[in-house]
Amino acid sequence: MGPALSWIEDPIQGYRLVLIEEKSHFNHVFAFPRASVISGFEHELFIPYDNVFSGDETIGKVVRARASAIHEDYVELDRDVPGFGKRVDYAYLVYCAGTKIPAPGRFNDLHTKEEGIAALKRYQKAIEQSERPVVIGAGAVGLELAAEIKEHYPEKHVTLLHSRNRYLPRYKVSMDVMIYNTLKKTGVKQVLGDRVILPPGGFPLEVKPIDIHTQGGKTIQGDLAIMCIGMTPNSDLLRKFSPKTINEKTGFVKIKNTMQIQDDRFQHIFAVGDVADHTDVKTGHYAWMQGLAALTNIKKLISGAKQEELEPYKMTVGSWIAGRSIPHNVYATANAGILKASPEDLLK
Repeated sequence: MGPALSWIEDPIQGYRLVLIEEKSHFNHVFAFPRASVISGFEHELFIPYDNVFSGDETIGKVVRARASAIHEDYVELDRDVPGFGKRVDYAYLVYCAGTKIPAPGRFNDLHTKEEGIAALKRYQKAIEQSERPVVIGAGAVGLELAAEIKEHYPEKHVTLLHSRNRYLPRYKVSMDVMIYNTLKKTGVKQVLGDRVILPPGGFPLEVKPIDIHTQGGKTIQGDLAIMCIGMTPNSDLLRKFSPKTINEKTGFVKIKNTMQIQDDRFQHIFAVGDVADHTDVKTGHYAWMQGLAALTNIKKLISGAKQEELEPYKMTVGSWIAGRSIPHNVYATANAGILKASPEDLLK
């Protein structure tokens, strides 16, 4: 969304920005862990795209479809779209397909607001019924989910399992200490440095007695297991188009410091955000800034700049949201304002 909003403020005549997105609404995933525990504001987390370009299709357009294939100068779509058919032609492409992570951090295969709200309510119901919930994985989603459950239901016996010996190792040790002490104070049982043995297909979202086994020989008993582990890059489309662009060890998209993909045949194609093979922490803040860097270089190319005249992306200061002192909807209202959605629009 960062490049789209920047483009709206300063478009280039003769070009327009097309967003290809399968979901009917922007998903404010930052609040999904809280909304998996607490009800009443789910509708605020799914924001319509209708007004992004204020109805001016000469500036930009949101195309609701799934990209099914990438070609050198067009993207195939999985359905007919009025005004486009089953393809979107492009002069420049920014690949920002992101990653897949387990629910409730993100609902990878749900595409409508109704489906998203229903999924959040399923988590709310299961967590409410549970007495001994176990959260597996302590990245950003797992940490917040465990804390939200314990704060909202202090009587529950919440266990947090993490394969590493510290939390958020990309940040300073002081962050790990603060998180550990905060969770300890709230009463979350923390089991660190031991990896869970996952059953085939993972753990279902159902409340029943379960034994969770670890590689270190521990057995943790609970009645609900929620997996918050694993991040899989959505790079398959680009892999089929330019196999050399993919890091075979990780699946992420290899990029130059200009945010272009590492394939000199296609200097008009960029990759940004979580799907990019970059040292940035994979958060919305960095994805936003990478997108702006890509747009800056696209505008330079449109103006006739040579490759050596493009600007390298400069890593910016990161951000971290700590959940207790922020609005109940974790700034979803701010995103609604950015997308020009009114309170009435959020009810649609």
